[in-house]
Amino acid sequence: MLAEVKVPEVGESITEGTLVQWFKKEGDIVRIDDPLFELETDKVTLEVPSEYAGKIRPLVPEGETVNIGQVVATVDTDAAEVAEIPAAQPAAEATTPPAATSEGPPISPPAGLPQADAKVAEMVDRDSLSPAVRRMVEEFQLDPRSIAGTGRDGRITKEDVVRHLESLKARPAQPAPAAPKAAPPAVAPQAGERETRKPMTPLRQRIAERLLEAKQTTAMLTTFNEADMTNVFALRAKHKQAFKEKHDISLGFMSFFVKASVDALQAIPQLNARIEGNDIVENHYYDIGVAISSDKGLVVPVVRDADGLSFAGVELAIADLAERVRTKKITLADLSGAVFTLSNGGVFGSLLSTPILNPPQSGILGMHAIKKRPIVVDDEIVIRPMMYLALSYDHRVVDGREAVTFLKRIVECIENPERMMLEV
Repeated sequence: MLAEVKVPEVGESITEGTLVQWFKKEGDIVRIDDPLFELETDKVTLEVPSEYAGKIRPLVPEGETVNIGQVVATVDTDAAEVAEIPAAQPAAEATTPPAATSEGPPISPPAGLPQADAKVAEMVDRDSLSPAVRRMVEEFQLDPRSIAGTGRDGRITKEDVVRHLESLKARPAQPAPAAPKAAPPAVAPQAGERETRKPMTPLRQRIAERLLEAKQTTAMLTTFNEADMTNVFALRAKHKQAFKEKHDISLGFMSFFVKASVDALQAIPQLNARIEGNDIVENHYYDIGVAISSDKGLVVPVVRDADGLSFAGVELAIADLAERVRTKKITLADLSGAVFTLSNGGVFGSLLSTPILNPPQSGILGMHAIKKRPIVVDDEIVIRPMMYLALSYDHRVVDGREAVTFLKRIVECIENPERMMLEV
């Protein structure tokens, strides 16, 4: 049978994309969930896996613009080689076929029935979760049946999910699957050429549109301050080994700034608001966007309910999102719904910048390179590791007093990190 490979739906407002690269060529044997091609849209770049096992025949060349639902390949599921493909799931998970009867040979369950049963059971489990827990389960792609619930009647709480994530990180790492072939290198300019012209990618077009929209539709201002990183350095140096051994992840700077941002948003709720028409909508949750640079451009995945996460939980969430960006497994849901954004230009050496808002958010914090500088402490000149911070905000929602107070609150949290840990 020839099965059709179609461009999947990746978001309500996305109607087309670019088929950037095929990972399989004509005649290759594919298994279920093998990555087939890379799709780039105006909002996300992702790898599309196979729903079938068999011999593939691509129908669309690389670089072609394709519509959602368009058939881009076929898979011959009757190919002789399919019988030689190892099962994608362990044999222990297979359902035992019914015993033979006098009426004929044993009857095997229809293909996909065990997987369908498991999916239905998982959906039933998810329906019983609270909205906050369901978001975390979907965010980290967890099976709720594998999480021990400590809430009333055995229900799963956010703390249960965090503990489960931390226990997963503590397990020995599994061998990574072979990476798909790298994209072909860009064509080098010919000798004597004075310029090279190439079309903007859909993602780059969308980035350009969003940046222009922010400049044209918001009353954006930026206020600056600086933070002494001495105490954060000392805290990380003191506990980094124990933290790494317990959580199997390093204690980075981003968790401090995510937790400081949550603290400041709770103290100054005007920054946790947005404009809709003639209304100001104040959020009462803390989904923090963390800007991550990729080879396709800047993306901002979201750490959900950061107020309920420990430092380890924040680090694990950021690491998971960064890995999904790197491996092109990030989804549109991962990029939607943040109430505030962090952008760390310091990793590239930026000393100072004015970050641009990510509408409809009313604030974005720019972090910069840490440099040792002379400052005055108790009337003495000392050398300290300092970081410039920049808060851009929408003046339609946030007044200068709130913006300056918000940024000072973040500085206080960073310079006194134990304050965040004690929640005082």
